[in-house]
Amino acid sequence: MGYTEPAVQMNEEFDEHELVQYIKPYMFIKGFAVAKGLKQTLVALSLAQRLHRGQYRKGGMPYLYHPLKVCTTLMSYGIDDDATLAAALLHDVLEDCQEKLPLGGKELVSEYHLKQEVLEIVRLLTKRSGMNEQELAEYFGKIEQNPKAALVKLSDRLQNSNTLYVFTNEKMRKYIRETSMFLIPMASYCKKYYPEYANAFSILKSSIENMNRSMSVMLSKIEEMQGQAEKDQDE
Repeated sequence: MGYTEPAVQMNEEFDEHELVQYIKPYMFIKGFAVAKGLKQTLVALSLAQRLHRGQYRKGGMPYLYHPLKVCTTLMSYGIDDDATLAAALLHDVLEDCQEKLPLGGKELVSEYHLKQEVLEIVRLLTKRSGMNEQELAEYFGKIEQNPKAALVKLSDRLQNSNTLYVFTNEKMRKYIRETSMFLIPMASYCKKYYPEYANAFSILKSSIENMNRSMSVMLSKIEEMQGQAEKDQDE
């Protein structure tokens, strides 16, 4: 899914410290889903908590916080579609929870009774590692043809951009380029061809553009400082 910060396996049990770090967005989503009657979202919320149990981001935050933020971002932009929000909560499970889903995600439908549409969106969003530029174009092109998957992908990109500081310069440069080549054009395309979601796509595009621009400036400053430091050492 472009570059996504990998989940780091740590422990298999929840503790109070972990729960405190994501309880607010978790309860916000739960309350929203109950009020709106979003049954798929409620199932996905509980399932995401179970599947991401014991996984942490590199910075130490429980991994679950990321899909929760992807979901709440879409909610804040007016998205209340059940399948979209459920897929947002589960968008990383096929990549990061393979040992808990030995049937490749079929369990989401057969065991947890999520709709096939949710599984299809999650599969669209699941990225094989090591893709070349042509493969990436095909990957993002397929997502672009499904507005619900595109909403999740763009919200995911926006949230991941908030942790670019943990990237190496090379990964940051690649991430910025990928965003410019694929994600921003995707947002433009979707804003034009999916008018029912035009407002959400417009906000996502603007936010991602601003973030990408800031990251480009930051990277330039970092490389300039590193270059000066190396020059000073050689003198």
